Amino acid sequence: MTVRQALVALQQEGMIHSVPGLGTYVSDHRMSKRLTFVSFSQEVLERGMTPSSKIVSAIKTTVKDQAVAESLNISLGDPVYKIERVRFADKIPMALEESYVSANLIPGLLDQNLSESLYEILKNTYEKPVMRAECVVSPINLTKRQADLLDTDAKSAALSFVVVAFDARGRALERCHSIKHGDRYDFKYSIQAES
Repeated sequence: MTVRQALVALQQEGMIHSVPGLGTYVSDHRMSKRLTFVSFSQEVLERGMTPSSKIVSAIKTTVKDQAVAESLNISLGDPVYKIERVRFADKIPMALEESYVSANLIPGLLDQNLSESLYEILKNTYEKPVMRAECVVSPINLTKRQADLLDTDAKSAALSFVVVAFDARGRALERCHSIKHGDRYDFKYSIQAES
C-alpha cells in the first residue's frame, strides 16, 4: 500500500508515467512554468536541479529591430548587448534565450560572467533588480538551428516566450526571446472566478 501511494505521488508530480500492459517508466525531465515571475535559474533551483548556461554569442551592437527598440524604450541605432544562451537544468538543454539589454542603461555588461543568472547580475552588480515582467507566449516549431542548439529534432513543437523585464522605476532592463523545449515544459496555474 505504501509503495502504491508513493507511485501515485510520483505520477502526480510527473516523475513517472504508466503504460498499460507494459509497466511504469521514469519520465523525461519536465518543468512546470508557474505564472509568477522568477528567473530561469531560480526556477531550476526550486526544482532541486542545477542550472547552467552555454554562451552561444555575446556582442555589443546597435538595435535594428523596431519591436526590440520599443520594448526597451530606446531608438533604432542605439547601442545594445545581444546575448544568446542555451539554458540547462542538470545538463539537459531546456531553453534557448536571445536577450537584448540597453548598453546605455547597463554599461559593461559583457565584462560580467554571463553564464550566471542575468537577473542576479542586474541586481547585485548594477543594483537594478527585476521587479516585474510582461510576457507573450506562443507555440512554434523549431528551426534546424534552434533544434540543434536544444539537442532535438527540427520542426519539434516549442513554446516561444517574449519577456520584457522592468526595474522598480519601470525601466525596461531586458527583452528576452526564450524558446522552451516543447516536451520539457508545461504551464501550471490556478484560476479564480470573479466574484
